[in-house]
Amino acid sequence: MKIKSLGLDGVRSVEWNEEKNWLTLIDQRLIPFEVKFNDYTNVEDICGAIQTMVVRGAPAIGATAAYATALAIKEIENIPVCDKKAKLEEKLDLIQATRPTAVDLKNYSFLVYQAALETNFSFDETLLAAKRLSNQTLEECRLIREKGVEIIEDGNTILTHCNAGPLATVDYGTALGPIINAHNQGKNVHVFVDETRPKLQGAKITGWELEQEGISHQIISDSAAAFLMSKGKIDKVILGADRCLKDGTISNKIGTYSVAIAANYHKVPFYSAFPWSTVDLESESIEDFKIEFRDENEVKYVKSKEGDVLVANPGSDALNPAFDITPPELITGYITSKGVLNQEELMNEINKK
Repeated sequence: MKIKSLGLDGVRSVEWNEEKNWLTLIDQRLIPFEVKFNDYTNVEDICGAIQTMVVRGAPAIGATAAYATALAIKEIENIPVCDKKAKLEEKLDLIQATRPTAVDLKNYSFLVYQAALETNFSFDETLLAAKRLSNQTLEECRLIREKGVEIIEDGNTILTHCNAGPLATVDYGTALGPIINAHNQGKNVHVFVDETRPKLQGAKITGWELEQEGISHQIISDSAAAFLMSKGKIDKVILGADRCLKDGTISNKIGTYSVAIAANYHKVPFYSAFPWSTVDLESESIEDFKIEFRDENEVKYVKSKEGDVLVANPGSDALNPAFDITPPELITGYITSKGVLNQEELMNEINKK
């Protein structure tokens, strides 16, 4: 990722500091007004960073959880060996409870936990496992950027929802990856950016990332997408996913389902891009996993450069589901490291795993 305004190149949103032996995260809550790097040395603080959305985006959360699980080994290194497994599992439960919907978190933290058991709680070996998983996500997102560009034609106008760019994925991005690649290839592309209420990740983060890349874009209200489709102003929808079931059902940022219905009605191709860590290999149906409901104040207040601003009637209650669910019949294709797959091809690849 290039942050041109700061003269930084090759910056990752989730980075292990080899010299200091701590985790560094870009504080995504402050984008686009400030780029700030936070350092974390313990599991509890990293859990707080995940819960408060210092780090967000399923792949970035997954990498963060992997490093948190490795740090847990350092925190239990001085307790008796016979107690280490139980204590590590306590910390694993704490990590996995931070964000219940994004399955990358659960998948990667569990894999690092397994590595800890297999290496007799060696911090160095467990940390190496976390680094491998982070680099695996990085490479998959690079391939998503490379292979997904084939669906983007010169002159396309693309709608995206929420943020699935470099910040959300350690680097390269999922949904934004092919768009950035198309732009770099010289294709003329324009992006409509859903603001993505209530946290405004589209208006704040996606808009900022597209500006950094010099890509033509306009921020729109979430409720404008269907109207623009009806007028033939949108050629494709490309967005990410926080969880994908074995049949291709995806859970993604709230509002995705509405976009999918509108796209289906107006015959606009709808694509979801994600790495394999986003696939839920355990859940059999949408009833098996929990949709996260967050604080009602995220709906009633908007965070500005000056601070939180009340934008709703103070005496009204608010309901704040953070994600929704989109069935595979509304999805044209899935952009993966294996290429752009239809539902059957996706299911075949998942079955191999």
